[in-house]
Amino acid sequence: MAKLAENTGYSIAAVSKLTGIGCHTLRVWERRYGFPVPRRSPSGHRRYAADHVQVLGQLAHRLREGGAIGDLMVLVRAGTLEVETEEFPVSAATSLSTAILDQLQLGDLARAEAAYERAVAGLSPAERAGQVIEPNIVEVGERWFRGEWNVFQEHYATSFFRRKLDVLLDQAQADNRSPSRTALVGTVQGDRHVGGVLMICLYLELAGWRAQQLGVDLPVREYQLAVDLWKPDAVCLSFVLSRNVNKRFAELARIRGAPVFVGGRSILNYQGLARRNGLRPIIGAADEATAQVIAAVEREVCEKHASHSPL
Repeated sequence: MAKLAENTGYSIAAVSKLTGIGCHTLRVWERRYGFPVPRRSPSGHRRYAADHVQVLGQLAHRLREGGAIGDLMVLVRAGTLEVETEEFPVSAATSLSTAILDQLQLGDLARAEAAYERAVAGLSPAERAGQVIEPNIVEVGERWFRGEWNVFQEHYATSFFRRKLDVLLDQAQADNRSPSRTALVGTVQGDRHVGGVLMICLYLELAGWRAQQLGVDLPVREYQLAVDLWKPDAVCLSFVLSRNVNKRFAELARIRGAPVFVGGRSILNYQGLARRNGLRPIIGAADEATAQVIAAVEREVCEKHASHSPL
């Protein structure tokens, strides 16, 4: 049996998912700029602290606004980079998240539930999803990838967090009685990872949109049929796997009637390809990615109204 994790903190994959900064880029910055320098676990894996994630989130935000990484790193080293912790919230109690995973690894559901309740105490639904559930879903996959967990443990833990998301999503939909816009959400054929789909659905509902969840492993032609029939304001697709990405992007490029947004871990390496196919890459944690979708749609609606208004 794989041993219990002896370390706390965020894996490089979790940091990449939370901030939208690629794993390779994080390693390059570490060598070139001396930031971030994570500590190493007993097995040699990088483990990033919560303050690393906050600063990296702000760096990613500044870069998207046109900032230069060299200039920004000068501010980081000088300690003068302003970090908006409300915009990039990170749970300080990472040890509580580790406790959840350790109990799930042992198959002890009662203790995992207790650890989860301690970790989410006092948090809003959005904070529960962003600070506890999303990083843990990423870490579950990382533990399997590193050989620390068996496949059955990965499936068990993923199901645990998926149930938590289902509860949050059901409540958000019940509370969202007059949605302002709608979006189709799912994955394309060949991708069966539902975590990102549920996260996007939750944040859309919390923002007042109706998320029409189409599930996973759906052929692209079905999305076009749904667009034709339901007339959504957007299509949001999660990509965890990168196989057949060229083929899927080419198929998605033919969708008409709604903008197509693509996010997820794989998109970090295919942003240019997505744009060349007329798709909209959304980068970062699920809450940030959802905000990008909403901002883009609202901006285009305003521009359309302005172009049709009388002089």
